[in-house]
Amino acid sequence: MTIRRIRAAVIGAGFVGPHHVDAIRRGGYAEVVALAGTDRARVAAKAAALGIEHSTADASELIADPEIDVVHICTPNATHVALASAAMQAGKHVVIEKPIATDVDGGMKLVALARETGRHAMVAFTYRGYPMVQRARDIVASGDLGAIRLVHGAYLQDWLTEPTDWNWRIDPASGGVSRAVADIGTHWFDTAEHITGQRIDAVFADLATFMHVRYRPRGAGGEAFAPAAGETEPVSVASEDAATILVRFAGGARGSCVISQVSPGRKNALSFEIAGEHRSLGWEQERPEVLAVRTREASTNLFRSPYSTPLPGVPSLPAGHPEGWSDALRDLFRPFYAAIAAGDEPEAVNAAGAGSYPTLDAGARALRFVDAVVRSAREERWASVE
Repeated sequence: MTIRRIRAAVIGAGFVGPHHVDAIRRGGYAEVVALAGTDRARVAAKAAALGIEHSTADASELIADPEIDVVHICTPNATHVALASAAMQAGKHVVIEKPIATDVDGGMKLVALARETGRHAMVAFTYRGYPMVQRARDIVASGDLGAIRLVHGAYLQDWLTEPTDWNWRIDPASGGVSRAVADIGTHWFDTAEHITGQRIDAVFADLATFMHVRYRPRGAGGEAFAPAAGETEPVSVASEDAATILVRFAGGARGSCVISQVSPGRKNALSFEIAGEHRSLGWEQERPEVLAVRTREASTNLFRSPYSTPLPGVPSLPAGHPEGWSDALRDLFRPFYAAIAAGDEPEAVNAAGAGSYPTLDAGARALRFVDAVVRSAREERWASVE
């Protein structure tokens, strides 16, 4: 029996693109046949290092190739709508890094186009892929915590702490009006809603820009998590370095989150505390295998179960063999590729289901969160996410 492997291409050879390449391969359904970037020499070198046979500086070449089934878009935010639209119109399924657009209108355009073309289309909300995030969701859904009262946490990084730290995300022309909230705050928002099964319907936000001038490398964009080098030039900065946000859930729960890309010593510190009537749950991305369960009488650490329901594709490691961020990205993609391989219709995907992938509806909803945060901070009042 001959099985045709799904053929995937990745557009974007910066920080996250190569991780998509790795996750696609380890999922077991697809091969990566091409990589696109903006600089021909650099993308050729990156493709060679990743063992990808074909590279190009012309993304439209990949999009037009009838042999390519899926396109992953790992490029600056301002390019997402055009690239994803072209890919879906060419009959490709798409995976888009978050945020899927720089504004709500762009996100809704992609949602509508995915439905019109009948393509599988997802947003890369990586943290849904963690087994203990799914377990937390299952515990909340079981009613074991009782009614949810408080949801709070943070997403803290330090890679933009210094004024010489630079990346395209800082430039609104590439990243959009919001930076920290759009880049990592959307992860906190989506994961909070995913675990609780409840929607955040309003926010009260304060945005802070601590460095109004940064120093951009001359002739280079600056790669995420890479220190600046060489000659620089001063650039005015308007996007936020950090945010503090009160959130109000439609189900009655209250909460808060702190978002920062300028917290020294914090590398990728995404965290949640979910307090119900009877119990609380706590999870930290930097300790991903552990889920804390707390009551008035005791605290218990739950660990990843060796008996959890297996995901499609290559088996996960057994409990005691820690899996992390790259494994979560792999597991996020598995249901997406499994649906394509099975010939399932996109309408069959339940965007709220624990075993499904996050559709572009989830990506558009995150854009509404960003929009509400920006409006709230500007007007100094509660703003509706809806």
